[in-house]
Amino acid sequence: MMYLPRRTHLVVSILLLLVSSQLFARGISLEEAVERARDREGGRVISAETREWDGQRIHNIRLLTKDGKVKRIRIDGKSGKRMKGRGRR
Repeated sequence: MMYLPRRTHLVVSILLLLVSSQLFARGISLEEAVERARDREGGRVISAETREWDGQRIHNIRLLTKDGKVKRIRIDGKSGKRMKGRGRR
């Protein structure tokens, strides 16, 4: 096993922290949001788009369910969590 000085451990830890915070701040892509929606809900994707609302990225996804209904899903582009409510009409 290779010995690394304490300073090296500190530098590596700081770099890992910076990289992980940048990845978290980036949020999720539209493609990732579509995958999540399809995995959770099933069905076929009819449309997917990203819009900005009050400075917040929102992924809007429409799925055709197995029983023939259209399901609209909104996913927060930063957190990746499903948003409740219908939003702006």
